[in-house]
Amino acid sequence: TEKTVSIKGTVTQFEFINPHIQISMDVKNDKGEIEKWMGEARSPAMMSRYGGWDRNTIKVDDVITFYGHRTKNGTFFMRLEKIVMPNGKEFSNL
Repeated sequence: TEKTVSIKGTVTQFEFINPHIQISMDVKNDKGEIEKWMGEARSPAMMSRYGGWDRNTIKVDDVITFYGHRTKNGTFFMRLEKIVMPNGKEFSNL
């Protein structure tokens, strides 16, 4: 949790489910290849109550930016700290 990274990609799936919201997206790496990333945020109840989220907050094909902490094993998975939406709106403390 000492290093925050950011990635930008296209949403392929948004799961507003318990125990944690999950967002999948395709990210093009430096070689032009597609990496399948997964980001995880807090529970739907927490995000609804404090962030105003619902099932329609993020849509498939939205281009968003993840900020957060990668897994130590190098997989394409991240615990989200912040998301920047296509319109520039930021959601933090996820």
